[in-house]
Amino acid sequence: MKEDIKDGNICKFSASCSDDDNLFPFQFIYETMPQRLPDKRKVAAFCCHLMTEGSAVLETENGSFPIAKGDLFFTFPGMPFSVKECIRTKYLYISYVGSKAYEILESAGISPKAPVYSGFEELETLWFSGLIHSSADNLSMLAKGLLYYTFSLFPVIAAYPDSKKQDIVSQIKSAVDCCYGNPDLSLDYLCGLYRYHPKYISRRFSEAVGTSFSEYLTSCRMYHAEILLSESKRPIHEIASAVGYRDALYFSKVFRKHTGSSPSEYRNLNGKKD
Repeated sequence: MKEDIKDGNICKFSASCSDDDNLFPFQFIYETMPQRLPDKRKVAAFCCHLMTEGSAVLETENGSFPIAKGDLFFTFPGMPFSVKECIRTKYLYISYVGSKAYEILESAGISPKAPVYSGFEELETLWFSGLIHSSADNLSMLAKGLLYYTFSLFPVIAAYPDSKKQDIVSQIKSAVDCCYGNPDLSLDYLCGLYRYHPKYISRRFSEAVGTSFSEYLTSCRMYHAEILLSESKRPIHEIASAVGYRDALYFSKVFRKHTGSSPSEYRNLNGKKD
């Protein structure tokens, strides 16, 4: 369905609004250039956004929230927000008002303090189809159906944590475990490889593993350095290179901080005796 839409913003609006509508979607937009929008803008409606491409950071008065493809993020009436650090960022969103808006958000656990939710890639085809087939006459009914369906997924997401989100953390860990000897290995490098925003992966990695990416990488390198120091007589500079450090002096500094001993001291205490 996405292929049916030419590159560029699409804005569709509802023709009318009834006073007794308890949930009234009035705007359906495909935003392809969010970087041109003003910072700290306010809108008078609720907005439900679906990220369809790229990554960015949602900034609100409650903090900064990384957003990436497949995420839903919400903004609220009168609350300023900005979409920054845009990298190929595109998203769909529905603007809506009505007395039932707060009730639906509360039932799904959505609040200004928790405006971003991952694992909704499956919605992209449905939302694009809705945008293509919407018109001024049917937009309110069509978009209302999309919103209700979207909100209905939240209990399912809560009950069954997103496996893809866990998979990417496992992939990052596996990459570190296998490639710790690469001096160019970094979070930015892996995020570019897997097409995720570094801030998003940093937060997910810390939540899942209980430590930061850099701490995990350093621990992995130090673990292998200890083995090499204990079981071989290779020079210190070769061991530094083998575990991903170009500078042997910097390696020694990190090793001492990690173990409390210099590499030579550690080898003297733990190395194999002839």
